[in-house]
Amino acid sequence: MTPPNTWVRSAVLAGLPELLGELAVDADALARSCGLDVAALRQPDLPVAAAAVVRLFEAAASATGREDFGILLATRQNLSVLGPLWMTMRSARTVRDALQVLAEFFVVHTNGALISLQLQDDGGACVGYSLAAGVSPHDRQTIELGLALLCNELRMHVGADWSPRAVQLGHERPASLASHQRCFGRGLSFNQERNALWLDAACLATPLAAASQPSHARLRQLLVGRRDNAQAVAAKVENTMRELMPFAPCTRDGVARLVNLSQRTLQRRLAEAGTTFQALRDRVRADIALKYLR
Repeated sequence: MTPPNTWVRSAVLAGLPELLGELAVDADALARSCGLDVAALRQPDLPVAAAAVVRLFEAAASATGREDFGILLATRQNLSVLGPLWMTMRSARTVRDALQVLAEFFVVHTNGALISLQLQDDGGACVGYSLAAGVSPHDRQTIELGLALLCNELRMHVGADWSPRAVQLGHERPASLASHQRCFGRGLSFNQERNALWLDAACLATPLAAASQPSHARLRQLLVGRRDNAQAVAAKVENTMRELMPFAPCTRDGVARLVNLSQRTLQRRLAEAGTTFQALRDRVRADIALKYLR
């Protein structure tokens, strides 16, 4: 069941009409068949249904015969599709700080997908990416597009020859790995329990050329003003459930501790976001089970 009001900014469709045209596919007709208003293909700031966008990316891969469509589209975009969130990331001091902004405020860009950042004991980090529970079990192109955009952004700061230490993808291996290895390097593994980039300490410590603490503080405050706190808490709870569920019991008390809230506050914030702990846990469990079955 698709959760209500899952949306994303239409900026994520940048470059798609042109790419489809080059591959002899009618972008407008394909968008309509997926339930999208064609205006979203040309106006970057419309809120559009996340499930429809995911359907469009998968339909585009099928219509063009390109298993690597998401990676190909990433060469026509950059993280500027995130709008003010990208500007705030760019003004951060280091790559680590930029990724922390991305994880904290991704809900400003969409509530149809989730990004997590887990810092490791060795100074590295794992950046996880998934669709929100119930949006769609068919996520290959969306996941590969998002992770490819992040890799391309990191190369602008770390160096053109940089690749992540490892990349995990939850879907099956494509027939050809050429595009994937150019984008992600050779540390690829498929049919994994998560979609994630693994980054080393040197990457995270890289300073950003556009770093500006005064600008960063102002932009960060702008994001705080745009973020719906209840939705942000729901996204954080879902991320925590996804990380916990494959390995340990996912209890209300345990999740509340991990997100630094009392059980009562947790229940209230989830109610404000239009859900409950049990309903969210059931959606995440069903979503994970469906992906395992696939």
